[in-house]
Amino acid sequence: MHRLLLFVILLISFGGNAQSYTKVKNSAAVKDKINKQAKTTSAIAADFKEVIYSSMYNNPKTGNGKLMYKEANKIRWEHILPKKQIVLINGSKVRLFEDGKEVKNVTSNQIIKKVQSLMMQLFSGDFLNEKEFNVYYYENESTYRLVLKPKNSRMSKYISKIKMDFDKKSLELKKMIFIETEADKIVYTFSSVTLNGQISDSNFTQF
Repeated sequence: MHRLLLFVILLISFGGNAQSYTKVKNSAAVKDKINKQAKTTSAIAADFKEVIYSSMYNNPKTGNGKLMYKEANKIRWEHILPKKQIVLINGSKVRLFEDGKEVKNVTSNQIIKKVQSLMMQLFSGDFLNEKEFNVYYYENESTYRLVLKPKNSRMSKYISKIKMDFDKKSLELKKMIFIETEADKIVYTFSSVTLNGQISDSNFTQF
């Protein structure tokens, strides 16, 4: 589990849904809908709740924070609880703030850069091209669920699959689950989502 926590220290997931899912009959049509939505989204601001499930813990650990995304290649991922931690991605530049100061540890920066490409794919919708993931499409009455399985053997050591839930009406991403095993996963739930609002570039350069 520690590998998963390390690898997705910056990322997003969600809890399961009680409704069952069935395979989508026309996956190409769903892919096209989600891709069009992604391409018309230039900015995202949202609150998130984090739940970490691990076979090492007696009980799940929880946290919360705020997310900002802006075209092109800008992300602010800010944990507020249980402790303040901020990750800034601004193009090729990646910075980490925790324990009251900027972290310039070489190993930490390498880890962050490894997930940078993955984060951008997930927020921009580029994962739909299936260059790095096999994508499987499911649905229930209210939700499309996409299951992404890494093609890269290195990535699959940390993440066996990613589940992404999209609201059928708005096509907004509501849930994302990063899974190492069914017992070991990180879950984030988004709320107060604003699309295409004004976000200052300073959010991606200043802690």
